[in-house]
Amino acid sequence: MTQPTDPTNLSTRQFGRRRRGEQKEQLKELILKTASELFIEQGYSAFSMRKLAEKLGYSPATLYIYYHDKDHLLFSVVDDAFTLFRMELAQAASSTNNPWERLNRIGEAYIQFGLTHSIYYQLMFMWRIDYLIQAKQGEETPRLEAFQVLFDSVKYAQNNDAIKAGDPYVYSDMLWAALHGVVALSIQMPMFTPERSAKLVAETKEMLYMALRP
Repeated sequence: MTQPTDPTNLSTRQFGRRRRGEQKEQLKELILKTASELFIEQGYSAFSMRKLAEKLGYSPATLYIYYHDKDHLLFSVVDDAFTLFRMELAQAASSTNNPWERLNRIGEAYIQFGLTHSIYYQLMFMWRIDYLIQAKQGEETPRLEAFQVLFDSVKYAQNNDAIKAGDPYVYSDMLWAALHGVVALSIQMPMFTPERSAKLVAETKEMLYMALRP
């Protein structure tokens, strides 16, 4: 005769599984965060799973449960960074219908991301840039698709006669180059204080406006 299931035991087991799942996700996030810091501190060549394990206080075998080598780990770090990057650009784009204000907010979101997440930004655009043009497993589109938000906003501005006629890809690249330059200088050059960077941003906006307006 089948014994009735004790609802208390069932609830306890479900809670335990959920708790273990949460702990695994927390550990995975910690591994990614610490790995990104270590990549910048020591460089790609000097980075090792053993050094990461020592910094975290875990055995290397624990790390290999989640990532089979350092390239897999770096790929995952960059994936997470681009997910956040795309989300912030998209939120900025959707926050207004004004064409120039949309481009302005995208620019602000780009710079804010780069300065707030400088470690991620360097991994995305200054280290191992071969990862930038690769697609993540199971997808066909590379990470550069994050810039579709910028391209679409340039086209939107052209369709609303806010930007002069021309190649929207070139205009998107102009904006990207300007934004990347501001972030790279602010991250890498000590003389670029927040005040100096802010002035650079303001003048760059004006220059781009004069160059692209009809």
